[in-house]
Amino acid sequence: MKKVLTIEYSEEGETVELHLNKKGAEFLRNYLSQLIEKNSNSDSHWMTSDWGGDELSDDQQNLNYDIKLINHLKIMYWEDTD
Repeated sequence: MKKVLTIEYSEEGETVELHLNKKGAEFLRNYLSQLIEKNSNSDSHWMTSDWGGDELSDDQQNLNYDIKLINHLKIMYWEDTD
């Protein structure tokens, strides 16, 4: 099964859509769990294969005219100081 983890944006609706299947959800969950366990400031760049990455899939899921595929996601985690 191919991982689906796609981020898409609608300018008209000012909406960000996250599309994923089980494999994509597990990938995201594992990454977030690692961030929580590490609990230190960090940033990560997730990209589609067109942009040299493999974290995001590049098969657009929502084919409406106003939806754009996002090729680069920057994830920033801030250490919990409480």
